Amino acid sequence: MGFMSFFGPSLLGMALTAIVVILIAALLFVGANVILAFSGGPGPCTPGGDLIIVNAANADGFQQKWDAFDVILDGGSPSSVTFSESEVTSRANKYISEETDVDFEDVRVCIHDGFGEATGKLETILGLETKVKFKGNLDLTGDHPVAQDLEIEIGNVPGFITNVIEGFVEDAFDEALEDIDLSHTYTPTLTEGESQIGGVP
Repeated sequence: MGFMSFFGPSLLGMALTAIVVILIAALLFVGANVILAFSGGPGPCTPGGDLIIVNAANADGFQQKWDAFDVILDGGSPSSVTFSESEVTSRANKYISEETDVDFEDVRVCIHDGFGEATGKLETILGLETKVKFKGNLDLTGDHPVAQDLEIEIGNVPGFITNVIEGFVEDAFDEALEDIDLSHTYTPTLTEGESQIGGVP
């Protein structure tokens, strides 16, 4: 007996068989695209400066610079501080792993003239990981950083799958930013390989 006669030779049986075939085809299509989402994706961002080195020393160096910068602002004087891509990337990885619930891993931050890029892996639905790339800028004038002109790139999938995963990724990114409290008004100036943050009390 062939598959097309699975439900019998009647008109109802043939209709049910056709529905089953369509459902199987749809499930295979969706499954294939989900696999693409988690196996493809963007490569690491291209540094604007030197090779990016991620380690505890660079993360600590970032924090020490930031703390000294904030002390000057707390004292009522404007100031500025400059960070390398290695310092920003190292601090971002440490902050995300130790102080947030967001499942970003292997984060790399690349700084270019007027914009920044970040790449990494994010655990999404069903515990699967997908590669993600962010491009844009940050507004640092409020209580928390806010993404501006954010572009998100993920796996090579059709729009209906991309939109679902992109919404999940954007929510995770916003959640990570909301965990950062800003005590002053800051203005970033981005050039190839480094970020200068100006601040006023």
